[in-house]
Amino acid sequence: MTAVPPPPSWTVTSVLERSYLTARDNFAAFVTITLVFGAISLVVDLLSLGILSGIVHLAAGAATSICITWGVFQVIAGRKPQWEPMFRQVQAPLFGRLLLLGMIQYLVIGLSALLIIPPFILLPLWAVTIPAMMVERLHFGAAFSRSADLTRYRRVPILLTFLSWAVIVVVGAGLIILVLGHGALGRLVLWVYSAVVAIVVQPLPAIFYVLLREEKEGMTPAQIASSVG
Repeated sequence: MTAVPPPPSWTVTSVLERSYLTARDNFAAFVTITLVFGAISLVVDLLSLGILSGIVHLAAGAATSICITWGVFQVIAGRKPQWEPMFRQVQAPLFGRLLLLGMIQYLVIGLSALLIIPPFILLPLWAVTIPAMMVERLHFGAAFSRSADLTRYRRVPILLTFLSWAVIVVVGAGLIILVLGHGALGRLVLWVYSAVVAIVVQPLPAIFYVLLREEKEGMTPAQIASSVG
């Protein structure tokens, strides 16, 4: 029987603060990435390409997560990430596998939202699949299993962290719509806002991955980050 790990040294508040500081200190690089992939989604929306739009949205979201996850590992390693090396992760050997993983994960979580409860199970369960695959060079099944193992006993605070940022994001979006409405200006401001707030959410998987491996395996952040080129 697996022993229950000791109480975590981190809290929801400390992780929220860490993701905010990571985003703030690397704002230019991170927001450039979210704007680039957000622009792709915006263009596809304007073209009204039907189901293809959904596929592009999934791919753009997954690509954003991959590039920013790589950037967060650079921060953890003590380096200052720039947007160009982050964007060049689309050419990395693992990118195709990571992209497919992210798209599958987002699609399943999105579809499960129709059932109301399952997303609250799947989101913390699969919270660290992308960083696990990136660092440990895992295949699909192993990445999902690894995430399930690492997040065991810690899924409630992980979920609360994601929900906390979600509430903040939704409130901000609601205020924009209330003030500017659904016109062209409102949509433009909402698009920029979405790109900006995404940079405080996207670091969470890498942050949780490092914290969980520190806690459960005694790895140091430097040891973990050193595996990411």
